[in-house]
Amino acid sequence: MGRWERVAVAPDFQGYTRREREGGHYLRYHPSPMPTAYRTPDPALGELVTDASARVAALGQRLRDRPLRLLYATLLRSESIASSWIEGLRDTPRNVLAARLDEVHGLGSTSHEVLRNIDAMSSAVTTLARSSWQHTDVHAVHDALLPHDARSSYRDEQVFIGGRSPLTASYVAPPHGDVTGLMDDLLGYVRSTGDPPLVAAALLHAQFETIHPYPDGNGRTGRALFHAYLARSGLVDHGVLPLSLVLRDDTQGYVDALTGFRSGSAATSEVDAARGAYLTYMLNAVVDAAQIADATFAGVDDVLARWGPYVGRLRADSSIHRLLDVLVEQPVVTPGYVMDALGVTRTTASNSLVELERVGIVQRAGGRFRRQVVYQANDVLAILDRHVPGPPTVTVNPMPPVAPVRRYGGARCGALLSRKGVPCTRTAGHPGPCRAP
Repeated sequence: MGRWERVAVAPDFQGYTRREREGGHYLRYHPSPMPTAYRTPDPALGELVTDASARVAALGQRLRDRPLRLLYATLLRSESIASSWIEGLRDTPRNVLAARLDEVHGLGSTSHEVLRNIDAMSSAVTTLARSSWQHTDVHAVHDALLPHDARSSYRDEQVFIGGRSPLTASYVAPPHGDVTGLMDDLLGYVRSTGDPPLVAAALLHAQFETIHPYPDGNGRTGRALFHAYLARSGLVDHGVLPLSLVLRDDTQGYVDALTGFRSGSAATSEVDAARGAYLTYMLNAVVDAAQIADATFAGVDDVLARWGPYVGRLRADSSIHRLLDVLVEQPVVTPGYVMDALGVTRTTASNSLVELERVGIVQRAGGRFRRQVVYQANDVLAILDRHVPGPPTVTVNPMPPVAPVRRYGGARCGALLSRKGVPCTRTAGHPGPCRAP
């Protein structure tokens, strides 16, 4: 069973706070080992597990049936940005994605930190979905998140949450000497448990946050592990459940649920009640996250429908097709970024962006980027923007009308010529290059 240890602290007359100067005691938590199988003594909780599992399984199947790159990228970025928001790292989606561009300057450190969270989340879901979950795998996720603190090892110091010292902290994690053993136990649970995937992922997350194995980045790493476990179980393996969007809007409830998980009682009934209350909170959040994911499907369908009339007129070998794939992954670009991504000349990259600007798929970025050559796909950014608290930061304008294909002497090709900005007037199915008067 978990227990609270009372630790004495001698007075520190050089201390910053009165509590530190006076000394005293604080409580340090020692978590219990993970259960081999979690019992669900509450029938209502068992029913919630079944309902939430069915909702998420349906979402997972829907993602497998429609493996859209735009949908996967949107869910991943929304989850990662919200996970960073919980930790106080807050920036707009545009600024975060612009941080990937070497040519862009004027961004703060927050944009780069949130971008690293996106990369760490992607790496965790991709790598841990196939691995056997060793300590090195967990270190890799943390190191991707905080490369400046890439230690590839667990902490070697006492850590706490809140306050300036353990005396004023809201939670003091177990001593660093216990961390490796506790993580051994947790990874053993991951590899061997037969619990329902949502239950196992939620318990994994709570135990990881309780152990707090790193000096920093535990919250974001722990939420990445939650999604990696769902991918490993096959429940959601073609996307990411936007759980952090729900937790971000109820941060205090999330913190209270994790606090309640840390029971110091020796009575089995009280431990079950504490874990049951935590699981109830997390599973309700999972159900809400599944609803957000359903709404994201609709947003992605709207974008594809807006782009459809133009995309359908492109030749199959047009480089603009590849540029649209780039915008799905990186909706804020520069000519230099497009040049490297497509392997084309800078002139071709610039011309392609000008063509997409002409038809309304990208726009020149304003604000802090107005003096730089930066383009943004507002349709894609708007899906992310709607999940960020506050007023909208991007505006989606109506698409310009598509120029009709000239029809005389039979059906015409209609492929849009990027340099002239007009459709090809040669007969449909013609050999050789497209032409227009």
